[in-house]
Amino acid sequence: MTAFGNVSLMTLFPATLLLLTMEIVLASYKSYSPKWTTRLAFGNLIINVAWTILIIFLLLNPSLILPYVADVLADVFQRSPEDIIPQVHMIVMVVGLASIATTIIDAFTGFKKLRCENSEVNEATRE
Repeated sequence: MTAFGNVSLMTLFPATLLLLTMEIVLASYKSYSPKWTTRLAFGNLIINVAWTILIIFLLLNPSLILPYVADVLADVFQRSPEDIIPQVHMIVMVVGLASIATTIIDAFTGFKKLRCENSEVNEATRE
C-alpha cells in the first residue's frame, strides 16, 4: 500500500467498497434468479459503468503512483528511474484498459443472455 498515493486511494475507498457490496448483491441475485431479467441486465450494466468510471479515474489520476516507486523498480531492474517511469505507466494503462474491456464485455454478455432467454421463451409460447 505504500507504493500508492494514500490520499487518492483513501478517497476512492468508500466508492470501491460500495461497488464491491453491490457486486456481491448482484451475484447473489444472479444465483437466485432462474433466468436473466431486464432488471438484472440493467443492474449489471449500472455496476459495470460505475466500475469503468472508477477505473478511468484511477488511470487519469497522476498521484496514483508515487515517484519513489520508480526508484525501487530501477534498483530491482538495474536501470535508471527515467527509463522505468514510462514502463510503469504503460503497465498501469494496460491493466486498466483490460479491466475496462472486461467490464464492457460483461455488460454486453448480460444483455445477450437476456435476449437469448427472451427469444427462447417466445419460441416456446409459439409452439
